[in-house]
Amino acid sequence: MESIRSDDLVLEDVPIIDFKTYFNKADEQAWRLECKKVAQSFHQFGIAIVRDPRVEHKNNEEYIEMMERYFQSMGKKYYAGEELEDVHPELSYQTGATHESVEKARNHKEFAESLPEEHRPLSKFPPEYDAKWRFFWPIGERPQEVNNDLPKVYPKDFPEWEERMDGWGNHMVHAAETAAEMVAIGLGLDQNIFTDRMR
Repeated sequence: MESIRSDDLVLEDVPIIDFKTYFNKADEQAWRLECKKVAQSFHQFGIAIVRDPRVEHKNNEEYIEMMERYFQSMGKKYYAGEELEDVHPELSYQTGATHESVEKARNHKEFAESLPEEHRPLSKFPPEYDAKWRFFWPIGERPQEVNNDLPKVYPKDFPEWEERMDGWGNHMVHAAETAAEMVAIGLGLDQNIFTDRMR
């Protein structure tokens, strides 16, 4: 495969990556440039913004609306001091909800300080507790070596929960796999080098 170097592409802003160009591949030059943009976006900004033709905007709206209702309800209970039945510290928060100020990133201060100035992370050290909530919902097949005995948490009053969580979660997984393929191509590597490891 022809190597694509990203050091000759400097982006002014985080680009919106069009997966349609990647899937179509009618224009080889545009296809390669789109892959190169993904690799460079991760290199320069640490993120990629994608437009995926497999996803309808209403899927995002329905998912966001459900999560806003859920976390608004949980927040009210949490700040009122009520018990949160969807939170499971006894299972290391590996299923259900995790409220604010529980999780904290590992402290890699010494390693970060050993890096040249231009490569140091902007995160504060030592890491602070995370102010956001999250909900752990497994997506896709689980490897045998992973604990598959953890119960899925189904919040009360959300009959659409499983369908929307699985639907949006699978959209996210497919987008991450596509972006990983594009990064590999953009770096001149085998297309599956990252997705094989992800699986």
